[in-house]
Amino acid sequence: MKIEYCKDSKTALRIMTEHLTQLMQEKGLEPFNLALSGGETAKQMFSLWVEEYRDKIDWNALRFFWVDERCVPASDSDSNYGQANRLLFKPLHIPEEHIHRIKGEKEPGAEAMRYSWEVKEYLPLFNLMPTFDCIILGIGNDAHTASIFPNTMELLSDSRSYTVSQHPASHQFRITMTGTLILNNSPLLIPVFGEDKKAVIEHLADRFSPSNDTPAAYILSHAVDATVYTTE
Repeated sequence: MKIEYCKDSKTALRIMTEHLTQLMQEKGLEPFNLALSGGETAKQMFSLWVEEYRDKIDWNALRFFWVDERCVPASDSDSNYGQANRLLFKPLHIPEEHIHRIKGEKEPGAEAMRYSWEVKEYLPLFNLMPTFDCIILGIGNDAHTASIFPNTMELLSDSRSYTVSQHPASHQFRITMTGTLILNNSPLLIPVFGEDKKAVIEHLADRFSPSNDTPAAYILSHAVDATVYTTE
């Protein structure tokens, strides 16, 4: 794991985006399979991409997937897909066939299974599981990542690709990528900003241990290629 310290969040997102474009160039002409997260940092990222990278990235080469999704309709303000659609896909005229969304309005268990099959059919396999060309993760104040929370640590080693989780405070159901899929040989790019995240960042440099047993620490301790982008 590497931690890139930058002067501000916009600079950090630029450096992360340059890393993403490098990965795209290394892959070449094939479609590039990217898994997105939602949240406030994602909003900043989408806005930056539209403002500064409209003509610098081959958007037609990208195929978009999701790390996790809240179990709400796409029209709901909580929907990660809805957020990306408003801020990124529509402004950049991304074709619908390039977007593989989790249908948060469907029954969670059935949708987690359906999406697992969609991802498995579309992506190349590594260790008999799908593998993404890049995964952009977020980290919460409680050091959760994807929708794997400190009280659902078993999802870190779940053998499925996607499953159902539940937010410990709101009890909202979510569909989430498991730790097994996150760690299946994909480069991880992780932007983490905000004063409320500084304590989380301090602990990320420590390896996963009984005193640092959070989902984020586990993922970063086991990832083959993970870079955190944050502010000084």
